[in-house]
Amino acid sequence: MDTVANKPSKTSSQPSLNSDNSFLQDFFNSSKTLVHPSSIIGPDVVLDKNVKIGPFCVIAGKVKIGQGTRIHPHVSIGFPAQSIDTYKSLGEVEIGKNCEIREFATISASKFENGKTIIGDNCYVMSYSHVAHDVTLEDNVILINNVNLGGHVHVEKNAFLMANSAAHQFCRIGQFCALAPFSAIRQDLPPFCMFSGMPAKFFGLNLVALKRAGICAESIKAIKHVTKLFYQDKLILVDIKKIAEQESEQWWAADKNVQKFLEFIQNSKRGVSKRSETQG
Repeated sequence: MDTVANKPSKTSSQPSLNSDNSFLQDFFNSSKTLVHPSSIIGPDVVLDKNVKIGPFCVIAGKVKIGQGTRIHPHVSIGFPAQSIDTYKSLGEVEIGKNCEIREFATISASKFENGKTIIGDNCYVMSYSHVAHDVTLEDNVILINNVNLGGHVHVEKNAFLMANSAAHQFCRIGQFCALAPFSAIRQDLPPFCMFSGMPAKFFGLNLVALKRAGICAESIKAIKHVTKLFYQDKLILVDIKKIAEQESEQWWAADKNVQKFLEFIQNSKRGVSKRSETQG
């Protein structure tokens, strides 16, 4: 890995600082690590191979950025948590491989000395999105423009948060979830589903994502059945589990994705809302 400070190093292992027009060509096409000379990179920032830092970025604190990730212009990473009692960068920020962090996005440092703000591999964080302190994005998460995530929010793999959506601090968003534009949540969102509104309501399965991921039709049918029991029939978790134990219902209960759905609800700390579009 390359450790980058403001003062350019003359060693061949350090990123190339390039102020002429060729920077744009290199930013999009080269396989070497690049830092634009207008960006400010702290002494504890570590860049892996083929990382690109565009113009006017500021990266502070203990930050690690994985191979192939591109930081576009005017991005802020690792500055103190946006909390009235936090005055310096604490903990670490870890950004995985092959991520795209677009213009004017902000990724805050942890609020704690031993804390972490984590972005997994292959994530796409679009312009003006805010990833607050101690947030975790698992792999393949997409944040469309101006998404706002409060502190300690956990977004599971393959989730898709659309423009101007927001999550209250400590919420958890399940894998393959889709949150519609201008929606907001204050409770956890179970996996595989679509949600919309303020506060967000259940609007069915995220079928496009499930099919693209290669989840079979039988499993999708099983997920649809368990979400019907939870959101349409309004059954509580205990009753759903009792039904699952019945001999005639084993066709859906044994499905691994159904088990993930039920486990998510069982482990929820903020609770899971039963609001759905069927309520009007």
